[in-house]
Amino acid sequence: MAGHAEPTHPASGLAPSGAVLEKVLLVSRHGIRSPTKPLASLEKKTGRTWSGWPVPPGELTDHGRANLALMGQFLQSWYAPLLPQGSTPCASATAVFVWADSADNRTRQSGNILSHALTQGCTSTAQSLPAGQHDPLFNALAAGQAHLDPQRVMPPLTLAFQQDSVPSSPEAQAASALQAVFAPNGCQQRKGPCFSAPTTLSWKKGLPRGEGGLNLSASTAENLLLEYEQGLPSTVFGSSQTATDNTAARTRQLLAAVLPAHALQSDRLRRLPALAVPRGHVLAEILLASLAEEPVSLPDGSALPASARLILFAGHDTTLDMLATLFGLDWSFPDQPDRTAPDTTLAFELWRLPDGQKDVRFRVFHQSLEQLRQAQPLSV
Repeated sequence: MAGHAEPTHPASGLAPSGAVLEKVLLVSRHGIRSPTKPLASLEKKTGRTWSGWPVPPGELTDHGRANLALMGQFLQSWYAPLLPQGSTPCASATAVFVWADSADNRTRQSGNILSHALTQGCTSTAQSLPAGQHDPLFNALAAGQAHLDPQRVMPPLTLAFQQDSVPSSPEAQAASALQAVFAPNGCQQRKGPCFSAPTTLSWKKGLPRGEGGLNLSASTAENLLLEYEQGLPSTVFGSSQTATDNTAARTRQLLAAVLPAHALQSDRLRRLPALAVPRGHVLAEILLASLAEEPVSLPDGSALPASARLILFAGHDTTLDMLATLFGLDWSFPDQPDRTAPDTTLAFELWRLPDGQKDVRFRVFHQSLEQLRQAQPLSV
């Protein structure tokens, strides 16, 4: 069984002539959410009053639900030829299976939305562990099924953060851009936000922690992205309820400049093999077993249905990051500065070739900045 990474175009253009798509495993990030920390925390760290959100910290918004439903509808349409057709409206639903991370409301709700979309309304509830329980599929560390050895983790992590960025690097430019719009003199003030401050590493509760300018830059960049995609007034460029075209354009330009900080933070922490492998090995093993058509036992003891041909795991951006490391993948988009933005979905496609050999191909589905902001349908 071989593997190939492919860009996102129609299935007919991906496989050799005569190849048949037999199964697809999807791993998705949840929909647009509010910042996971209270706005008071963001304001304290950045020195700026942020736009208000319509939901509590870390929860899906109605706008996010609508966008995720659009992604689910597109995935259903894309992979419809894979699903069996029958005389009843819900005949194909038996070939769809959705499992969601139980740890958070946003992933459970995202699983339900995607289950509804992929089955065209025939099933509206994803399977999961009991609400609030840590699921080893999405984080084996939090679930207690893997443990980190600081002697193995801290040396490569320390080395990664010791690689000082040159002034012209994307992450250095991101820090400069954030400094300019939030606190131009912050690095000269005793308690001012400084986006270029050195990173301090520590070990707390069995995990490495990083504090400093890169962490501040990464979290601020992500929250600015979510704010824009939610359609909220710009925290840095304007307070009007409906942003002008000029303000929106300036915000998009800023996002393109600052999201590299978020990517670098992910590379150094989430995608570091010493962290990604123990965290993600359970999900990786299940994906490989399913692609090999072997029986798969889920965390609740149930079996992955043998009839399932379109299987989706609803997780987080961290889920996509750890799988990128485990399978040697990377990707980027010209119209979306965040490679793991809300609704981004990684596909593992199992193809049977004319000679009987099996081939696994990877594909990534995403929505552009404007598709997310405007809740626009996806198109091929």
